[in-house]
Amino acid sequence: MRYLKRVAAGVAIWSISATALPMTSAVAGEGSRPHTALVSTAADGTGGDSDSGRPQLSANGRYIAFESWSANLVPGDTNGINDVFVKDRRTGAVERIDVASDGTQAGVPPTAFSISGNGRYVAFDSLDGDLVPGDTPDSEDIFIRDRRTGRTEILIGPGPEGSYTYAPSLSADGRYVAFTSSRSDLVPGDTNGQTDVFVHDRWRKTTRRVSVATDGTEGGGRSTSEAISADGTRIAFTSARRFGTGTEEPATDQRRPRSRYFYVHDTRTGRTTPAVVDLDGEETPLNGDVGLSPDGRYALFSSPYAKLVPGDTNGARDHFARDLTTGVTQRLSVAHDGSEPNDDSGTGRPHLSAGNRYAVFTSTASNLVPGDTNGTADAFLRDLRTGDVQRVDVADDGTQSNGGTGFLGIDAFGRTVAFDSAADNLVPGDTNGRTDVFVRGLR
Repeated sequence: MRYLKRVAAGVAIWSISATALPMTSAVAGEGSRPHTALVSTAADGTGGDSDSGRPQLSANGRYIAFESWSANLVPGDTNGINDVFVKDRRTGAVERIDVASDGTQAGVPPTAFSISGNGRYVAFDSLDGDLVPGDTPDSEDIFIRDRRTGRTEILIGPGPEGSYTYAPSLSADGRYVAFTSSRSDLVPGDTNGQTDVFVHDRWRKTTRRVSVATDGTEGGGRSTSEAISADGTRIAFTSARRFGTGTEEPATDQRRPRSRYFYVHDTRTGRTTPAVVDLDGEETPLNGDVGLSPDGRYALFSSPYAKLVPGDTNGARDHFARDLTTGVTQRLSVAHDGSEPNDDSGTGRPHLSAGNRYAVFTSTASNLVPGDTNGTADAFLRDLRTGDVQRVDVADDGTQSNGGTGFLGIDAFGRTVAFDSAADNLVPGDTNGRTDVFVRGLR
């Protein structure tokens, strides 16, 4: 599958009070039979004629945003590029997001997108200068599509030519947008000459920089926005350099190419917290995607480093959640009995449901559930209260996938998991030979 040139930073994150892992969470509809469905289709059910991927779910699981190169999902798609779509799983309706308010299609593909928890807003970045009047040619900007009104607006005034503003993440209600920008005119005192991470309040029309140390010192390396909490107060970002210690140390590690440092900034307190700390208390760089739990309490990431939790002896990449309140890190990607995985977990970010009970992640390990013999990356859901692990990229009869699974999403209740897969045996009639987007209803 052809993936976007940048990781789609936004994740569907929803409001929830801070809660320790694990916790009991009431789940409506428990006991219903699990079901897998293909969702990257046109309104009439016709499968996409090209690749689709990077799914994101709204809080209730009704709306699913995804990217696709397919030209047959909506009428009039003739631009020949990948677009962002939202499907209403209740009605089957599909709409294209990266368009102007009058419906004019984009001529340049977006590189990242994010759907709000309520499903009303979708943010995306684009170099297209014709989506809103007065936009600057040859600058990348962030746009907000209001699905209720059909209006597309630019997040902040057009940037100067050659500037880049990208990687949006929306809070649950769409009020706050975290993003990355090369612009130095967004806040006073931006003199580091690097891309920084900002959060914009769409109601108050204010912007603040969050890729700073607790004392406000700006970073000395490139920073990238990764995720925002449901209430918009915590923003996860990565930096090419370690900062906040008085020294700027490049995040270089020959075992982990393109490694970066992972931080979470709290806008209420101004505190910036390292998110990856080993058993000796040392801040550790990583590579791979990172994220946040909906309440912003847990930093989520993958790492091959063996000194993050006791007993990590598998020599493989694992998924982790670090409690930013207690400073405790736990490994998510383990079997029901706590056994270590016998192979790498994916570099894609793990996700937590609201309430922090259910974790979803990908792994090529074959010992997380019985009967895993397909030899490819699968999607798993782990109940952090009971320890139960189940594979979710399977057909209704339990047949395992014959193609690899990549990106994931989960709804607020842990009832629905979205994933993209190259498999053609998960639902009847999947004959397009492409990577598609699926959902698995679990309860």
